[in-house]
Amino acid sequence: MDSMVLQIFQHEVERQCKFALIAAQDLNQALQSPDMDRIWYSVQAFLVAAGNISKLLWPSKPHLPKRGDELRASLSVEDSSPLQPRKFRNHFEHFDERLENWAVSSKRHNFADSNVGPPGMIVGLDPEDYIRNFDTTNFAVTFRGDVYHLQPIVDAVRDLWEKTVIEAQKPH
Repeated sequence: MDSMVLQIFQHEVERQCKFALIAAQDLNQALQSPDMDRIWYSVQAFLVAAGNISKLLWPSKPHLPKRGDELRASLSVEDSSPLQPRKFRNHFEHFDERLENWAVSSKRHNFADSNVGPPGMIVGLDPEDYIRNFDTTNFAVTFRGDVYHLQPIVDAVRDLWEKTVIEAQKPH
């Protein structure tokens, strides 16, 4: 890939890292003020930015054949990075489909959504009936029993952002 094009992609990774870090900071602030809408807005904004980083680094249908490989190599991102999975971004982006799936698969049709606290705080619910839950004890989002720990993602984003800043200072 042309060095100018590579630099443009590096700058977009930097931008999405900034967005993710702003969302993480906003989430921490929102947790101090129990503004539920602000908490979930911040979680969603973080997941979208992290998902955009993932798509930049691991494109599903690139028109530039080795774009992802070259971009990851330029920023020293391993395939084992916690930034690669997009499952939780997909849960939020395709929420309508997830809600339909819950409607046809839930055994008891209990519904707990957008809660903040430990997953067992509501007694008698199946894990699949917690649609979105933010566990403050381990800084993790759960979605129908799936758990996504945000702190390793925040740390990986911060490390990647630092690499993009250094890379941006290099002449290309």
